[in-house]
Amino acid sequence: MMTNPRYQAEVRATVGVVGPPDLVPLVQQVAARDFPQLELRPLPYQNESQAAEIVADRPPDVDSWLFTGAIPYTLAQQAGVLDRPATYITYSGATLYRVLVELLSAGRAVDTISIDTLDRDQVVEAFRDAALPVEGVRVMEYRPGRDAAQFADFHRAAARGAERSVAITCVRSVYEQIRGDLETVRLAPAIVSVRSALQTIMLASAGRVHADAQVVLGFIDLSEPDQELADDITALAGSLFTLQEGRYLLVTTRGVLEGATGGFQRLPLLGALSQRHMWAHVGCGVGRSAAEAEALARRALARCRAAGPFAAVVSLGNGGDIMLGGVDPAEAGDDEPVPVGVAARRSGLSKANLDRLKAMLYERGADGVTASDVAEALDIEPRSARRTLKRLERAGVAQPIGRVMAGTTGRPPTIYRVRLG
Repeated sequence: MMTNPRYQAEVRATVGVVGPPDLVPLVQQVAARDFPQLELRPLPYQNESQAAEIVADRPPDVDSWLFTGAIPYTLAQQAGVLDRPATYITYSGATLYRVLVELLSAGRAVDTISIDTLDRDQVVEAFRDAALPVEGVRVMEYRPGRDAAQFADFHRAAARGAERSVAITCVRSVYEQIRGDLETVRLAPAIVSVRSALQTIMLASAGRVHADAQVVLGFIDLSEPDQELADDITALAGSLFTLQEGRYLLVTTRGVLEGATGGFQRLPLLGALSQRHMWAHVGCGVGRSAAEAEALARRALARCRAAGPFAAVVSLGNGGDIMLGGVDPAEAGDDEPVPVGVAARRSGLSKANLDRLKAMLYERGADGVTASDVAEALDIEPRSARRTLKRLERAGVAQPIGRVMAGTTGRPPTIYRVRLG
């Protein structure tokens, strides 16, 4: 794990940690190892319903609040007692994946399972990663207003008529209610989720974000591990965590990301990554909590994968998803041709096709080409040709310079200048 030393030097804050007695020490352990600048006040409860009362009777030196789950956070928020920065720890699909592996290793059946709190997309991803069928899985996502009693009823209903059913819960009080009746497993948050929440609350306590401000979590997926990535993200003034080989977690704030991308227009980081990797995806989520930002970051990452080998997306929730460019044509040099090998690496297109495209450009000697020209040169459908030009545009190899206005019906074709050398 790598953290920004500037924050370690500047931030001194007292954080009230609200959660069940077995999870609060987990947060303390992670903070003691990775965030020594934070002083934690352990404030355990026996039931989530006590969360609002704990906050209302807070110690006077608490600067911010960290809840170990969405339910106590929401209860305190609805009670109107949150008057300073607060966030909660999200439960990720990675946590569920670990539990599934443990169940299988113990010889326990996982073909009929009920799961609460997690997003269904996270659950499906975890089951697919474990090569398990999802047909027998029942999920009740967390929504404001849903309480422990509703989750317990959901698990009981899912177990009726199902043999060898397993209930998986993220809520301690739900576990206490149903463990005598059902085979029950209680999830604990993954360490990376605890780190993300601590990083968020550290930034909030430093005054960089406030209770209603927006934080950014970003997933960076690369074709292979990258030792230079930590240096590349210095412009984002955040922290970088290694999740697994080739996958990283970025934590920063909206203001920093917006400034570094020129108002969500271009991510220079993507251009740098395209020089070193066969593919690179950067999906960022902007939210008011770490949990919301993580969910949006996963959505953004899915959009990246659908967009091509090199893509960056910022998801703003109801504000939509913004596709960021990675290579500034002005920085790349408008008159400098891009070597075919570099263009292939940036765009993910085959070198053979780019060689054919380069030959066509040389023979024509024209200032610009359309999708129709590319389709003819590569013997592909016009739709595929348009996608090819878009991929070259995102890679900084092609640039739209106008439209064919004469002799056309419908939307005029776009003319691209393609720089291949």
